[in-house]
Amino acid sequence: MTARPALLLLALTAAALAAVPAQASANQVANTLGRYVGTSPQTGALIWRLDESGPRVVASHQPEAARIPASTMKLVTAAGALTALGEDFRFSTRLYTSAGAKLQGGVLKGPLYMQGGGDPVLSTRAYANRHLGGRGANIIRLAKPVRRRGIKRVNGPIIADERIFDSKRLGRQWLSHYTLYSQPLSGLTTNQSFAGNREGPYAARPAIASGKRFKATLRGVGVAHKGVVKTGRTPQRGRLLATAKSPPLGTLVRMMNTTSDNHIAETLVKDVGAYGAGTGTSAVGSRRITVALRERGILTSTDRLADGSGLSRANRLSAASLVRLMAFAEQDGTWGRALTNSLPRGGEGTLRRRFLGSARKRVRAKTGYINGVSTLAGRVVSRRGKVYAFALLMNGGELTAARAAQDRIVALLASGAADAI
Repeated sequence: MTARPALLLLALTAAALAAVPAQASANQVANTLGRYVGTSPQTGALIWRLDESGPRVVASHQPEAARIPASTMKLVTAAGALTALGEDFRFSTRLYTSAGAKLQGGVLKGPLYMQGGGDPVLSTRAYANRHLGGRGANIIRLAKPVRRRGIKRVNGPIIADERIFDSKRLGRQWLSHYTLYSQPLSGLTTNQSFAGNREGPYAARPAIASGKRFKATLRGVGVAHKGVVKTGRTPQRGRLLATAKSPPLGTLVRMMNTTSDNHIAETLVKDVGAYGAGTGTSAVGSRRITVALRERGILTSTDRLADGSGLSRANRLSAASLVRLMAFAEQDGTWGRALTNSLPRGGEGTLRRRFLGSARKRVRAKTGYINGVSTLAGRVVSRRGKVYAFALLMNGGELTAARAAQDRIVALLASGAADAI
């Protein structure tokens, strides 16, 4: 059976099971959820046990209702990017000079074109070591080949080409103050659009900042530069000097989901548009992700993707859609493992203070928080090896109570409290 028919069967089975609520008094999971939604009814929740015979509903509350997902939206972004590009895909930043540039006596007379490829983690070594766990396409990979070619000086401009993306710096339909939570977007960015390290301000013009950072990197490897730094377009017949590749996409989505990195999420949505349709916009990327996941029977017409990070309050997902996504990932070998492995375990990343007991190695989950919204979605394996997919989208309730209910439900699943239901 191929992946797509298998999921269609899975969705049909779920539809039938959803009509049979699992609310018996012995069901501690359903009882915990019931107590919470009694005071916070604007909740969408669904928990499946993924049995060999098909999914079994353990507990649910308005599972098809469209809710604000907050950062659990990044599950959809990760799935969309992985299905569009593949987990081994790497983004390339390239350095060119013009066809007419001349090299004499160690001096290159001509421009350098720094062509962005939508890499969200192109960085200096110091930034990568401090903030990216040592990962990232180090910008020095663009500079060292210049020196190895015998170039000691460049007389000509550095032209930063960010045109793989549009010029919009923010995610779609954001509240104005959300600019505090995600750096300016660009097809060419270094150090994730920070002017320095994360403690400092953002770079107002990411491409120019990247060009200046590259100029400093050239100087560090012994190549002087005389000329301006400006934006522009790389010529079609330029001469390639160097390429810096990002980590594989599977690593990037792990970096994104472990720490809930908004900048990576918003960049990946534009990348899906750029590499899939030749249009690097958030709107095109979101549409392509929507179509791809609807074709797989995961998303429905009630789901709405406004951005990639989940910062927009215009996003809407149902708990059922997120559970279908996690269930599909469980059975799809082409990208599902990369999605599941991108989620932090208890004690890691955004779960660093949660699930520190016996559930620690049994849960992988994505958190989500914005004003009035607390969400959690992912996968749990019980002590007996039963696998659960769950989504808890709690809108409008008290956040401390929401988190307590989430933690209790996951702990019960990990302990095996629902294994016999």
